[in-house]
Amino acid sequence: MPALLTIPEPAEGPDFQTPVLFLIFNRPDATAQVLAQLRAAGVRRLYVAADGPRPGHPTDAALCAEARALVLQAGRESGCEVHTLFREANLGCSTAVAEGISWFFEHEPEGIIVEDDCLPTPGFFLFCAELLARYRHDTRVVHISGNSFGTDAGARQQPHQPAYYFSQQIHSWGWATWRRAWQLYDLHLRDLPRLARSGRLRGSFSSRLEEWYFLRKCWGLYNGPRPFTTWDYQWHFARAAHSGLAIMPAVNLVTNIGFGHEGATHTQDAADPHAALPTGTLCWPLRHPGHVLSDRLRDRQQFRAFLAGRLHAKLRALLGREQSVPVRQVPLSPPLVISPTIQLTSS
Repeated sequence: MPALLTIPEPAEGPDFQTPVLFLIFNRPDATAQVLAQLRAAGVRRLYVAADGPRPGHPTDAALCAEARALVLQAGRESGCEVHTLFREANLGCSTAVAEGISWFFEHEPEGIIVEDDCLPTPGFFLFCAELLARYRHDTRVVHISGNSFGTDAGARQQPHQPAYYFSQQIHSWGWATWRRAWQLYDLHLRDLPRLARSGRLRGSFSSRLEEWYFLRKCWGLYNGPRPFTTWDYQWHFARAAHSGLAIMPAVNLVTNIGFGHEGATHTQDAADPHAALPTGTLCWPLRHPGHVLSDRLRDRQQFRAFLAGRLHAKLRALLGREQSVPVRQVPLSPPLVISPTIQLTSS
């Protein structure tokens, strides 16, 4: 058997044709960092959706305008084709994001989605582009994630291991999907009562504990106040409701730089174990798994690590501590690993 070689990440060059949706709001500093990665990746078709300033927040108007100006300037400088959905009124982070993604897929059959606090590596774009093409017509697969939260998140992929695995979990800090999958999305969770009470969601999770946790969150949204304050649990539900699979990279390809930001909605805790996670490196060409099957053992391990992190955060909040205490992460088995680095283009 010939020896496996680690080939450097392929250079896409200045002409990356996979469309990208960039979701921005009032963080020009973070927006500029992500824009630099989009330009480095050579993105040629960029869609930008921006929510409007919030009433009662006097700095929002200027910050939103600054973030939008950065995007338009980057498009002019790079020659990128830029399409914009700039809201005048504030819709909130749930409706604005969901409608922004729907707008994107009115124009494109597939694409990559990043938010202004999610900093991707160059390898993230190539990873998504290759897998969007590979699973374009495989309706079992509905989501491609750029995140890995395991102990190997910042490592280099081992050449003999697959570059990704299939999961029943979804991470959305930098991801990709197809119009065919997004059509399953329902912000209002209208199918939740029927599917939950019939037990038909039971096989869509790695354990009964994960099912209980997830459905509790969904019922909280379903019965809670409007407008919603989140859009992503509904995307998780769409995957579960249709027994879909998500692709998880062997190592982390996107880091969240928004934790602790003054205007953050869900990531206020700068000491969160997921804050500013290191990114890793893939081996190219990508090594694909032998079967399209969820890795339920890995999912269970990841969910236990997630719960440990949540419990730790609650304990820290109760104790009023400002310094984080290291949390032992559950090791993955087998371990996984990916190579980053890559450029943008308005109309």
